[in-house]
Amino acid sequence: MKVITKCVIDMKTLQVVEEESFRYKGPIAKCGPVGGGGSSSGQSDWPEYMKDFHTSLLDNAGGDLPLSTSMVDVMEVALAGSPWIGELPYDPDVELAAMLASVTNLQTLVTLLSSGTGLDALIIDVLSDARIDDAVDEYSLDLSAIVTADVLPRFEAGMRNINAVVSSAFVIGRANIEESRLREVSKFSANLHMKAFGDDALRLIALKLEGQKTASHMIIEANRLKIVAKKEETDTGHTIDEADATWDLNVFNHAGNLLASIGSGVMGSPKKSPLSSAIGGAMTGAAAGFMVGGPTGAVIGGAAGAAAAFLE
Repeated sequence: MKVITKCVIDMKTLQVVEEESFRYKGPIAKCGPVGGGGSSSGQSDWPEYMKDFHTSLLDNAGGDLPLSTSMVDVMEVALAGSPWIGELPYDPDVELAAMLASVTNLQTLVTLLSSGTGLDALIIDVLSDARIDDAVDEYSLDLSAIVTADVLPRFEAGMRNINAVVSSAFVIGRANIEESRLREVSKFSANLHMKAFGDDALRLIALKLEGQKTASHMIIEANRLKIVAKKEETDTGHTIDEADATWDLNVFNHAGNLLASIGSGVMGSPKKSPLSSAIGGAMTGAAAGFMVGGPTGAVIGGAAGAAAAFLE
């Protein structure tokens, strides 16, 4: 029987380019390769050198020959040396306390602006009738000084030029000048009151609302980050506990790989995926979002960053 051990064929012409073979005489069941593991009885067998080497790797009781340490020795050391013993997850409480304190300080400033405090009382005092009346009085005095020093002298000089100082026109003219002065003072007072309790009050209300809006966004974001950070701390703690609890099983898994290697097979080794930091993603996203869209952008960016880190 001809046994071909190597054959090279030209795929275009289908001609045999190279061939290595030998003639075999004997039972067909014995014609297979030496290390194939198959036999007529269905039993598996392996080359002696593989069996000897495999035995030596496991030869803990026989002097660990030819190696100085067997798999059993390595396992005994590994079983007593779990790297997870005493490991703890990172505790973010210090950073969280600082972050929440900063948000609290912001809310305190907003409260000072939007409630009945000393600052709010000062703003009310600035917009009060008394201060507006004082401003009106100052304006009235300034206007009176201008009338006395400039308007009346010119009016009286003109009346003297036409010999009308003692006429009714002189008296009526003086009255008209005074009436104009009073009208200007009243107009100034009305405009000042309208501005103070109209435009200025509306701007103050808008400022208060914007401040509270910003503080509310930051409080929500800070609490969300706290939830994410504490959840991550808990999850990491569970991961460490699980790794410590399964350490011995994983050590035996390596022994299983060694046993399977003689049959050209390897057992699966568990892979531990690294724990992505959701809070880090949230902080990065929040910072980027704040630069683009202010507080609202920070909230959206933080949520997107946390989700991306979690999915990663």
